[in-house]
Formats: sequence, structure tokens, C-alpha cells
Amino acid sequence: MLLFMELSIVIPAFNEEKRLPPTLDRVITYLSVHHNGGYEIIVVNDGSQDKTAEMVESYRNICAQIKLLSFNKNRGYGAAVREGCLFAKGDFVLAMDADGSVHEEAIIRFLKYLKSNPEISMAVGSRTVEGAKIVTPQPWLRVFLGNMFLLTARILFAWPMEDRINGFKMFRKDAIKDVFLRQFEDGVLGAAEIVYVLERRGWKYDLLPVLWTDYRDSKINPLRESYRSLIGMIKIILRDRRGTYTT
Repeated sequence: MLLFMELSIVIPAFNEEKRLPPTLDRVITYLSVHHNGGYEIIVVNDGSQDKTAEMVESYRNICAQIKLLSFNKNRGYGAAVREGCLFAKGDFVLAMDADGSVHEEAIIRFLKYLKSNPEISMAVGSRTVEGAKIVTPQPWLRVFLGNMFLLTARILFAWPMEDRINGFKMFRKDAIKDVFLRQFEDGVLGAAEIVYVLERRGWKYDLLPVLWTDYRDSKINPLRESYRSLIGMIKIILRDRRGTYTT
């Protein structure tokens, strides 16, 4: 019997042949026990040069819900999330990181929250709100640069000093096209631009606590991405002044 497609999970992956399998195992096992509706897991292979694509194909033999969307060249985290979410068929779409840094219990908790709060169009996993727990903290440099990002976002975007750019975000389907067709940052800053566009388009969102673990083999260069984020935030402000997000 064909199940109603309730949930789509989008996982951007760039050279993730080692970190992605444990995440897929945990998500598949969790959903098999805690979710009765139809779902799909979309892995967006962002021009990987390792065996990420082959690994995902092997999983499709044991889990028919897994789908593979591949780019010929690396386009960036923001582009991978954007294309994956626009490709998704579920009424609720979750974007999550390949390393599974957010515990999978949040999947159903976020889904129930959106179902119970129809006025909310996106639930964002946050490491700073009440109830959140960091199992393994980041190195001091990443923590420092992360706080500097929050401070810069407070100055430029008038955001409170709260984590709202975590890669764990669940959307209602009706907000997907409206938001992602106006999201242009292809890199890591795409996570912040999503929130910015959502606000400017008048959609409501909430920050929900998550259980979060840092994985030290992250491929992100914190100093380089901090510079790119500053430039990207300025570009977002300029786009907004031109009316890009509101027309």
C-alpha cells in the first residue's frame, strides 16, 4: 500500500562516505520504531569526490525510502539544502546535517510540534534555548567564532544572541517554495539566510531545544567561513534593500 508522504528528510553530503552511514542507520532505525507515516530520505550528493554516491546507492537496496540527488560539481551547503528541499515531496521537510550532530529523537518531536502549532512554519533546532544540551562541546576557537557570528547577526540582522542557524530545521511544505526561491547563498551562510528570508516573508518560526554533539572531523574551516559569513551577511542586507526578499 502506498503511504501518504508526510515527512521528507534532506541531508546535504560532501565527501561523507564515513560519517553518513552511522547517521542513516540511526535515522532509519528510529523512524521504523517511532513513525507510522510515509517518509523519504533525500541525500544530496554535493559533488563528492569520494564514494558517497556509491554508499547511498547501497543503502537504497535495504531502504526504499532513500533517494539520491547528485551535483556534478561541489556547489556548497546552502545550494544542497535548497535543491533538496525544493525536490522533497513531504508535507513536512527536515534539513539535517550528515554527521547527525542533533540526536534523532528531535525528528518526531519537531514533527509533532508543527502539527500542533499550525501558525508555525519552521522549527529550528537551537543549542542555546532552555532545555538544549550539548553532549560534546566545540573547540574554543569554534565557540569564540560562533559567538562573534551571533554578535554580528545581532548588529546587522537585529537578531537576539540565540542559536538559530543550526542545520536542523523542519519546514511546512507551503513555506518551502516561497522561501527557497529567494535564498541565494550557496555556502554555509545559507543556513542563516533561510531564517532571514522566512522573517522577511512573514512566516513564523520557533527555536526548539536539541541534544547536540560536536564531531571534530568537520570539513568546515572556521576562520575562512567566518570571513565568508561576514561578506555574505552584508550581501543579504544589500539584497534586502533592493527588495529581493519582499517582492
